[in-house]
Amino acid sequence: MYFGRGVRPSPTSTGNNMNIDELEEILASYKITKSTQKCQELENKSIPFMLTTFRELIKNEVPPTQQEFISFFKTKYPDLKLKGIISRLKRSYLSYVREHHLGFLLNKHFKKVVYNEKLDLLGIDYVVYYKKRKFNIHAFVNTEGGRYWREIKNDRHKFYGIHLDMPMDLNSGKRVGKIILYNDSHILKLKSEMDNIIRKQIDKSRSLDRKNSSKN
Repeated sequence: MYFGRGVRPSPTSTGNNMNIDELEEILASYKITKSTQKCQELENKSIPFMLTTFRELIKNEVPPTQQEFISFFKTKYPDLKLKGIISRLKRSYLSYVREHHLGFLLNKHFKKVVYNEKLDLLGIDYVVYYKKRKFNIHAFVNTEGGRYWREIKNDRHKFYGIHLDMPMDLNSGKRVGKIILYNDSHILKLKSEMDNIIRKQIDKSRSLDRKNSSKN
């Protein structure tokens, strides 16, 4: 399953839920082929069905291999023949695996992590509850392409509440086999940002209380 339709249960090494170490052990064995070319016109074009195809292939929380993903996509959409699409699929695959793994990592550090398709349609990757507050998380690789698509989200959606970006520099990620993933240090940085926001909210609330009490 892909994080369920709501709160993803805490993964354990028993039962049907895989833990993050087991997932990384599987990912370490995956063969990854790098994309050899970029078609700039295609890079900035939204291609439908890629993410839904990836999710469709996840079985028992295990994502497909890169080749399985590409082969299935080509078979399912034989008429979608675009120059550079294989290279685009290869790069998109790595993003999807990284996001899938991030769900396990977030669940390791937080008690309540939410993912569902409704959130995805709203342009939100995950919702994390921390110290009685709701945080909307946006994960992306800190590259020109990653930042471009993050800005596209801002253009397509109206965001409400607290939103936090999780840009990842590839040289700071955890290398598992041929894939670079988020690690514990990224979560510690995220928690620090959350604590700063909470602290400012508390300070603002106290300041308003003092002003109100002085008027009475």
